[in-house]
Amino acid sequence: MNALPLSYSYRLVAISVVLSMTASYAAFGLADRMRVAKTRMHRFFWLSGGSMAMGIGIWSMHYLGMLAVKLPVQVDYYIPTVVLSLVLAIAASAVTLTVVSAEDVGWKQQGIGGLLMGAGIGGMHYIGMAAMRSSAMPMYSTPVVVLSIGVAVVFSALALHMATLVRGAGERVETVRVGAGALMGLAIASMHYIAMSAVHFMPGSLGYSPAHTVHIDELGQIGVSVTAALVLFVALFSANLDRRLYYRLRKAHAELAKSQSALVLSQRALKDANAMLRELSVRDGLTGLYNRRHFDERFQVEWSRAVRNHQPIALIMLDVDRFKLLNDRHGHQYGDECLREVARVLTEQSARGEDLVARFGGEEFVVLLPGCALPGAVAIAEGIRQGILNAKIVHDASPLGCATISAGVTSWIPEQDDLLDTMLRSTDEAMYAAKQAGRNQVRAATSTPPADRKRLPQRASQVPRKRPIA
Repeated sequence: MNALPLSYSYRLVAISVVLSMTASYAAFGLADRMRVAKTRMHRFFWLSGGSMAMGIGIWSMHYLGMLAVKLPVQVDYYIPTVVLSLVLAIAASAVTLTVVSAEDVGWKQQGIGGLLMGAGIGGMHYIGMAAMRSSAMPMYSTPVVVLSIGVAVVFSALALHMATLVRGAGERVETVRVGAGALMGLAIASMHYIAMSAVHFMPGSLGYSPAHTVHIDELGQIGVSVTAALVLFVALFSANLDRRLYYRLRKAHAELAKSQSALVLSQRALKDANAMLRELSVRDGLTGLYNRRHFDERFQVEWSRAVRNHQPIALIMLDVDRFKLLNDRHGHQYGDECLREVARVLTEQSARGEDLVARFGGEEFVVLLPGCALPGAVAIAEGIRQGILNAKIVHDASPLGCATISAGVTSWIPEQDDLLDTMLRSTDEAMYAAKQAGRNQVRAATSTPPADRKRLPQRASQVPRKRPIA
């Protein structure tokens, strides 16, 4: 018995292939929207819409492909089976979108996704074929059926791989997405038409009940095509609109981030400038040491800490000997160089991080030594005195021919009622004694806080002092 002759409407074949590609392209665009969705609800919305659009597109392609086949007998379609095939197409589309929209899609996920998608397409096709009701009996070629499903799986896996390449495509994103859509569309169409070549309709008297069946004429073909096209148009339009909004928001976020970065840089520059200004405000312009104001503030802080922790605090006050004569003989510019050299030696000799070296005024300097007992402070003062001698700063009015210093040293463990300005006065008197004893000396103060602890001004800058001998 010979098989019934078949013919194809190439117009419907072409429309079915275009619908297949368009549905795939729309699905991959909707997958991108799923991937960038911020909430689960938004993601579910795109998954539902994308699955419906792609599923209807695949299902429409399949039925247009079946309607393109012309048999010499009447063909009807069993509605429940048709609906089942549509549900399967939507489910296969949901699997595809879920795989493509995942954050990390490796070869394993692509292979599993291709297998499920290919199986879904094949299942939809053969269930759809089972919906046919006619007097002809369909006969299938098993090797060709297996081939059709294999082609669907391989093409689906390749299409999923191309869809994952969209993320790194940069400016070529649309080109890659179109390619992925075309490949997936060819997978669907190839599977369908290979599967159609696997079936032969044999003449027979197989009867069927017309209940729950529908006959699709040319008007029905147009309706299926238009309905599928409208669904895909809505899907493409909404995806494109959301994509444009997303890129606008991303551009706005990028510009905002750029502005915030510029603001951070400006704030950092302003902070650095303020820090520099603060540093300049506490530095002596000539020597680079801390100035008198900063010394007063730091002395008060360290004094309070020494009282609280019952620890010693030491103070060295020194003065350049015969500095007025040095200025008179060598000029003020040379005098400034002398002060800078003294500042260098002071900095080198006071190596501890907590020590503070400051220019007290004119040719006078102070060294604040927290936590330092008297012997250690005297040793540091002697090191400073010797360092000045080793510097060989020329001074014609000095008996040694070079600049020298006289220093006074005090170290106390202050009590709650003791006054820091009393300690400063004691250190000043020790320096004055070194001057009177012949200069180029270090003298330690022998006085202790007065028993009556008479309250004096609290700031070191307010302490009345004898002017030591130059």
